Amino acid sequence: MEAQADLNTLTQEININALTAKNTIIFKLLEKLALETDAKVLEIGPDSTEHLPYLFQKGANISYSGIFEAESVTKEAFSTYQAEGNTIKLIKRTDNRIDFQDNFFDSCFTVNTIYFWPDPLQYLTEIYRTLKPKGTINLAFVEKNFGAHLPWTQLDFTFYEMDEVKLLFKQTGFVNIEIQEMAETITDKDGNELCRPFMVISGQK
Repeated sequence: MEAQADLNTLTQEININALTAKNTIIFKLLEKLALETDAKVLEIGPDSTEHLPYLFQKGANISYSGIFEAESVTKEAFSTYQAEGNTIKLIKRTDNRIDFQDNFFDSCFTVNTIYFWPDPLQYLTEIYRTLKPKGTINLAFVEKNFGAHLPWTQLDFTFYEMDEVKLLFKQTGFVNIEIQEMAETITDKDGNELCRPFMVISGQK
């Protein structure tokens, strides 16, 4: 396993119990997430810390690990974050490998990352391996019929329809697969609020 960023356990002057979910894709995904005490949680592709206080109020003594690719952006975002009694670890992604032992995490979630996975089936297999029995995955993404027409997604994006992602989940071995169609509020370059649809698919090991 590569060296972990030293970002653990600072003091946060905020009452996280008063936090509410924002109308964005990451908060809407976390709103549905059920976590127990001492849960070990994996996020694939974190790019900010805005959602972490909300995540940490989902259960006591949550241990959070984030796997990232854009090292400078991610470490900059996390370097000033202050956690209250929760463990935070950052791990750089190596190809399709997740450098954690088998049956380690209770939950995994990821938002808008599947478009960039070179081999989604192999990567989902890695996620499956690191989840405990009965562990869950929650994956949020914009479907091909909407995302492929956006001007900023013409390069380096591979979009999928829900049926394709559901098949990948089944091929990986996930069961109790559930699908939700949701929408988030985003702001365009002119400052106008837009409603953008997205999908959340969840499965259990």
